[in-house]
Formats: sequence, C-alpha cells, structure tokens
Amino acid sequence: MNRSRKIIAGILTAGMVASLTACDESAPVSSGNSTMMTTTPTTTADPDENAPTDKDAKQVETAGYTPDGNAGTVKYLGYYDIHDDQKGTEQCLVFESEQYGGKIEYISTPSGDAFREKLATLIASDDSPDITVGDALQYPGNVGKNLFEPLDNYIDSSSPLWIGMKDVIDLYEYQGNHYYYPHRITTSFALNYSKKTIADNDLEDPYTLYKNGEWTWEKWRELMIKFCDADEGNMGFYATDTILTGLIATTGTPMIEVLPDGTINNNTLSPDVSRAMAFYEKLNRDGVMNGRELNDWVSPELFAQNCDKLLFLGMEPEWTYTAATKQVQNPQGVENDILNTVSDFAFVPFPRDTQADKYYSAYNTYGFVVPKGAKNIKGAVDMINCFRVYDTDENVIAQVRADHVSPEPVYFTSGKYEGMQKWEIVWGEDEYDLWREMCDPDKFAFVNEGGFGFGQEFWNNYSILNNVAFEGESWTQLSAEINPVIESVLDDYRK
Repeated sequence: MNRSRKIIAGILTAGMVASLTACDESAPVSSGNSTMMTTTPTTTADPDENAPTDKDAKQVETAGYTPDGNAGTVKYLGYYDIHDDQKGTEQCLVFESEQYGGKIEYISTPSGDAFREKLATLIASDDSPDITVGDALQYPGNVGKNLFEPLDNYIDSSSPLWIGMKDVIDLYEYQGNHYYYPHRITTSFALNYSKKTIADNDLEDPYTLYKNGEWTWEKWRELMIKFCDADEGNMGFYATDTILTGLIATTGTPMIEVLPDGTINNNTLSPDVSRAMAFYEKLNRDGVMNGRELNDWVSPELFAQNCDKLLFLGMEPEWTYTAATKQVQNPQGVENDILNTVSDFAFVPFPRDTQADKYYSAYNTYGFVVPKGAKNIKGAVDMINCFRVYDTDENVIAQVRADHVSPEPVYFTSGKYEGMQKWEIVWGEDEYDLWREMCDPDKFAFVNEGGFGFGQEFWNNYSILNNVAFEGESWTQLSAEINPVIESVLDDYRK
C-alpha cells in the first residue's frame, strides 16, 4: 500500500445520512478552482417560492448533547442561505426551535476568493460572524493565520456524540489545536448522467455496472466512445481541473498529501498520477473529452437542458442531482411544477482503477468553523452540535431517508402561492442508497486531495490538468515543467 494513500477508517456511518450538501442551485462546489465560478441561475428567483410553509421541525434526541435553550442569535456568513438549502433546512428548524433557542442571521457573500476576502475583512474590523462553512478553512494554507477559533475547549471529539468523526477531526489538527469539527462525511466528485439518455442510446446502465463490480476505467471509456460515435454532436464528458482529480483519486494517490504530522508529499510525478493522466490523454484521443464544446462552465442546470447530448457531467453528485432535477421539474413559479415525481437523473462514483488494491474514492466533509473574534461562540458551538445530533439520531436517520424517497407534501401558508404544494425533489431509492454508500468507509477507501488546502494561487498550477485532458498535451512534459514550482511553494510550508 502506498504511504501516500490516506484511508479514513473506523468512521461511523450514522453521521453520513443527513440531506444535501452546502451548495444551492447557483453556487458550485467551492474547492478552490477558479473555473468553478458562481453561475447565474437559468431562471429568475421568485421570492414567493421561499414563503413560509407548514413544515415542522423534527424532534431529535438530546442524550448526546443537551442544549440549554439559550443559543441566541448566531451570525452566519455564507455564499448560500442555509435555511433554503436542502442540506440545512431541517437542522435550522431544530436549532431555531425552543429546544435550542437559536436564531440564524444570514450574511450573504459570493463564493470563492470573495468569500474568504469578506471573512478576513470582517475579522479585521472587529465585526466577525459567529460561524461560517468549513470551506473557509484551507488546511494547511490558512489555518495558521489566526482567522479561526480553536474549539478544543468547547467540543470533545472523544465524546459519544463525536467519536465517530474523531479520526477525521484529527486530520485537521494544527499545532495541537482543532479548528474544524466536521459533522459528517460527504461525497466529493462523481459522474452524473440522465437515465433516459442511457436508455435512448442503448447503453449499459452505469449504476448496474457499478453494482455488478464492472464499473472500471475501460468500461467508462467504452460507453463514451459508443455515445460519441452515434452522433457527431454528442459529447462524452465535462469536468474542471479540480474535478479531474476524481479519477486520480481512484489510484489511491492524491496529487498532494498532507499527513497529520505535517509531512507534505508531492505526488505530481508519481506513477499512479501519471497513469491516470495518461488515461485522460487516451480519452482525448478518443474524442470523448469534448464537454467544453457546450460551455466553459457547465452547471447542473445547463447539463439538465443538454443531457441528451452530454453523457457525463463530472460534478458533486448531491448538488447536481438536486439542481438538475429542479431545473426540469421546478421552473419559475409553482404553477408548472412537476410534483411527487422521482428524478430521472442519476450518478455513479468515478470508476474503479483495476490496478489499485481497493476501490479508492475522493471524499469531502461538511461542517462549520468559528471565525476569530466571534461574539457568540457558545451559540455557534450549539449550532455545530445541533447538526451533529441531527446526523446521529437514529430516528432522524430513518426519517431523512423517507423524506428523500417519499417526502410528505408541504404547502405554502402565506404569499401568492398560499395553499399550493411546494416542490420538493423525490429521490430514487437506488440513488439515495448509493449516495449513502459513497459516504461509507466500509465501501470505499477514502483519499484526500491535499492540494486544495494551499489556496487558489497554488492550485492554479494544476490548470495543466485541463491542458492534458481537454487539449491533448503531454502530461509527462507539463508535469516535469511544473513540478519545481510546486516544490518551491510546498517547501515554504515544510519549514
């Protein structure tokens, strides 16, 4: 086993079943890639679609954490409103109930560099938010810049509530302190597709191939070649440089690995990374790496409108599944909504590397950090614990699945749509169970791409991934040219 492989073991799966990731329909995954910019939704937002409904908060157990009901107002900085996101709607209801006594005040900001710049500005002006999403923490890039409060005195990772995430929490330890307590593991990147397009083109179903243990690099290649050969306008695959790392991760070796003891390994020239990039070169020669003919940035919404021509969208699957379905089923207003209908979209993990000893996969986490100078740290910690309780309550876990695959209708209680049903996505049972499986360390050996933690300027060096995959340039040549630059930057962190 390569020493560069980072495998997370012993993580309880109970904390992996809350609903969707922290991305709304117009905000891409923010892993530090400049090409993944904030996009404009294809429809104009209708404020009445966010009017109050009759949805009630779930009752969650408090054995693992007993709030005192005085969380107070928590100022939340984010590039999406967690109240309206399917990832956090339920949890916010719980936090803002009498049980916790909290109130979340949303401070809006664009995603990406603008998000981190605004956070730094607020901290410097003594107007810090109380909490923000874990994306703000770049490990090890900015964890030592005095931007965040260590939480060791507030949260015990060895407690029954947190023990299932302790191994992951410890990965983010810095100089003896823990700043980030992710409350669950999430999926990273996957291959999203339309089940109708698969059927219409008489292609083997990727999900069936995955379940049968036949979802490999070469099988993925075969499907794209067959699809692109059927029509000159067909496109096989779209991704960004960040998402291209999803295939590299299946080798078990990330581009950059940061070990808990602070060791930083640069694997840019490693045989595993080179082999994955050689496969991308082959796909380019096959003519299937042509998704950028559709647009430089293909959002889930744009994919939904063109999924008959683009076979696979490389993107975070929870967000893509929801946003693409919403684009089809929930146009502006509610009069034309397609209600109570299972989504026609699907996803599978990046295919297995047959030369690897295990099925490796990239992973992500979701959680919050507390900015330096926060005025209501106690309330922020209550909110962090609330999300963890929600993820580990057995009754809630079962109910969350039911809410995804057979949600109870929710109706507007005010506004121009009063009395009408509010659209909610209906997950397919296979898709929901696969999503859980993709977050399960018993099913996959997880690999962490440490290169994302050194900031946008550093990751820009890896734009050469795009040159290889989409322009057909040589990885051997480009990686040899860029490796000294990578090493010089990493050496500053190794001192």
